[in-house]
Amino acid sequence: MAVLVNTRTEPDFRSEPHRWQTSMLARVVRRIGRQWVITRHVDAYCQPMTVSGVEHFASVRGPAIIIANHSSHFDTPVALSVLPERIRSKTAVGAAADRFYRSGKRTWWFSLFFNTFPIVRGGGSATLDYARELLQRGWCVVIFPEGTRSTSGEVRQFRHGVAILALEAKVPVVPIFTDGLRNVMPKGERVPRAAAVSVRVGAPVWLDDVSSVSEATERLQTALLSLGGIVADDEPNREPAIAA
Repeated sequence: MAVLVNTRTEPDFRSEPHRWQTSMLARVVRRIGRQWVITRHVDAYCQPMTVSGVEHFASVRGPAIIIANHSSHFDTPVALSVLPERIRSKTAVGAAADRFYRSGKRTWWFSLFFNTFPIVRGGGSATLDYARELLQRGWCVVIFPEGTRSTSGEVRQFRHGVAILALEAKVPVVPIFTDGLRNVMPKGERVPRAAAVSVRVGAPVWLDDVSSVSEATERLQTALLSLGGIVADDEPNREPAIAA
C-alpha cells in the first residue's frame, strides 16, 4: 500500500504586511522613536556623511518610488534620514520577507519603526501588491531594485519590479546613490563601524515615454549609476525575476 507523504513545506516567514503600520498612531510612535532607532546610529557611524541633491525632493508632491543601491543594512536608515519629513512620514520600505519577517523575529518592530513590509524574493508580481496599494493611497515606497545586498560594492543588475510598479502607477522614481555604507556594515557583518559616507539624490525619473519594462528598468539603472559616476554596461545580463 502506497503511503502519500506531503513534502510541501510552508514558508517560515510572514508574507503579509502589518496593516496597522500606516495608522496615525503608528506614524506618531515612529516619529517619536526615530531619534533612538535611526538618527543616533546614522550620526554615530556615518562620519562624516555628506548629502547632495535633496532639492530634487521639492518636485515630489505625491506618491513616488525611491530606489537606492544596496550594499549594507545601513542603506535603509540612511535613505530614510535624507527624506524631508513630509515625504518620510508617508514612506514605507520593502524588506526581504525571508530575512526580516522570519518566524521568531520581532517582525512588528521593523514594521513599526522602519515602516517595512515583506517582499517575497522570487514571489512574482503578486508580492508587490501591497506596494501597489500604498502608491494608490498616496504613499511613497523605498525599494532596492538589486534585490539583495552587493558583496563586492558594485551595483548589481536591477530586477524589473520597480519598473513594473512605476509604469502601472504612473509615478516618478527618485534615485539615491550611497557610497561608503559597505564600509560601515558590509554583508555578513553584525557590528557596524564608523566610516565616511556620501549620499546623492537624483532628479525624479518619469517613465511615461518608454515602451517596455526592460527599457524602463534600463533607464532607472542608468539614472542611479550616473549619480555614482558609473557607466552602465551596454548589454547587461539581467535576471528575469520580477520581485524587487
